[in-house]
Amino acid sequence: MGHPKIVLSADRTLMSPYRNISLATFFGCAPALDPNRDPKSFWYKILKNQVTPKVLFDFICNYIPHHNGVADYAPYGLRKVEAGLLRDGFEREEVVVAHPDHIEQFIGPETEAVGTYEMDPLGMGPVTMTFTYGRKQMSYDEYYNREIHRRILAAKEKTGSKAKVIVGASGTWQYNYAPEKIKEYGLYAVLEGELGGIAPEIDGHAGQFFRHLINGDFEYTDQSRMSGNFRVNMKEFDNEGEKIHGRFVNFWDRPELDEIPEIVEPSMHGMIEVMRGCGRGCKFCDVTLRALRYYPPEKVKREIEVNKRFGQTSAWIHSDDIFVYGMNPRTSKGMEPNRDALVDLFKGVMSAGVKHTNPTHGTLAGAVADEKLIPMLSKIIKSGPENMTGIQVGFETGSLRLIEKYADRKLAPYKPSEWHWLVKEGVKTLNQDYWVPAFTLIMGLNNDETPEDSWETIQLISDLETEQPDSMFTTTPLTFVPIGLLEKSDFFNIGNEMDPAQLGVMYKTWQHNFKYGIQKFMTKTGGGNSAKKLFFNAIARSLGGVPLTAMEKYARRKSREHELVIEKIKAKYW
Repeated sequence: MGHPKIVLSADRTLMSPYRNISLATFFGCAPALDPNRDPKSFWYKILKNQVTPKVLFDFICNYIPHHNGVADYAPYGLRKVEAGLLRDGFEREEVVVAHPDHIEQFIGPETEAVGTYEMDPLGMGPVTMTFTYGRKQMSYDEYYNREIHRRILAAKEKTGSKAKVIVGASGTWQYNYAPEKIKEYGLYAVLEGELGGIAPEIDGHAGQFFRHLINGDFEYTDQSRMSGNFRVNMKEFDNEGEKIHGRFVNFWDRPELDEIPEIVEPSMHGMIEVMRGCGRGCKFCDVTLRALRYYPPEKVKREIEVNKRFGQTSAWIHSDDIFVYGMNPRTSKGMEPNRDALVDLFKGVMSAGVKHTNPTHGTLAGAVADEKLIPMLSKIIKSGPENMTGIQVGFETGSLRLIEKYADRKLAPYKPSEWHWLVKEGVKTLNQDYWVPAFTLIMGLNNDETPEDSWETIQLISDLETEQPDSMFTTTPLTFVPIGLLEKSDFFNIGNEMDPAQLGVMYKTWQHNFKYGIQKFMTKTGGGNSAKKLFFNAIARSLGGVPLTAMEKYARRKSREHELVIEKIKAKYW
């Protein structure tokens, strides 16, 4: 039996249902290894250089099932590429989405290309950079990405395969900052952007791209050259005196809705996309660079039906801001939600017969701007005390100065001066109908954050706890990474640059999650209150205080000023 021409896959952290536990998908950002741990230390004797015990991570990050090595589920963007290849003339036996533990069996002399879908391949994502102190430790995202590439290299060597290994998805920008991995992984090309999302939106032209790749049309050695609609950049990196070359392929076409293929096999978590783009223009986000397009409810329902055929009972609705769905930003200057379009969308989703649905992302401004919107949507999706709706929301900062400077349109139709009111009103509005915002913050925003800005953030979180003691929300600090309109800026190096007030933000956010989120409501998000969720909650309760202890030790080592901030938060903001 021959091997397929094209093998697609992703590492374990992207191929796990995480036991269907809400928010556990972030667990891949957890530190896996500490290469600098003292061999004489207590923890080295217990865990060697493991940080988060591998046995615990592997239990929570359980593998998806497979049939003869073919993955039963895969990341949504990877499914889009697969669908594009089948639509564009490749036969089913020529394309396979492989389970990461069985990828070797599909790589052989006939294999022309191996593509991996990568979201945070080198642990440089904002959440991961925070949890690993600026990559001083290796995250599980990087650990398992390294493993799959080692498997691919071993399979090629064993079979004599000349397959071209390419990487794609929203995390491939990281190879610009660690070019030695291009050499280590034997990468033929890096497709910059996301396979089926952030530009280049390759899913609309998947067949064209892979034919160029297989035919050798990207074989250029000059600095930059076009091949059809694709630009090939040969980059040279000076890595500690060693010259490393990398082939980066860019494609900036934006496919029309009818050019975007519909998935033909099931996606992870029952995810389906309902729109692309955002329109709010935050300077620190690359989503703002994409054109707004909305899937009609009929297209959304067809993809839900694909997932339902394979046993998915939930629909995870992906957008960059669900409350922008159906809006015309040229005529809606205040970015008021299009209530009718949103109601039609959610009715369409639920009419497909799913038991639970929740949107991935939204804004507080969108939730508050129409007082009837959240109650109407909640009635449609049957939100309630045992069926809470989680949604990721950009809190970004409590600083009015930074919000006005970098994200003023995020508040439309409100003004930057109203940000504190909007955060409080947004939490109240969402919580009233059992929606739980998972807030993300940015530490070191454009390296422009002052101690005063950090204390505003701490104060705002504390005010929410005091003024709305029954409020439900989580807070996750992210380190600033240079993307979007700020791509020429420098990383915020949390390992070396975290001042006392920024440590205070980290401490306060985790203190809130431990005291409020873990103990009050996390097991109730995402559907039924299952035994698995209760078990995860027990683990979270037992381990939740560990980061707080670690930050206290860090403060004592760092300086008296860092230690005083921790003491102040304990005394005034607990």
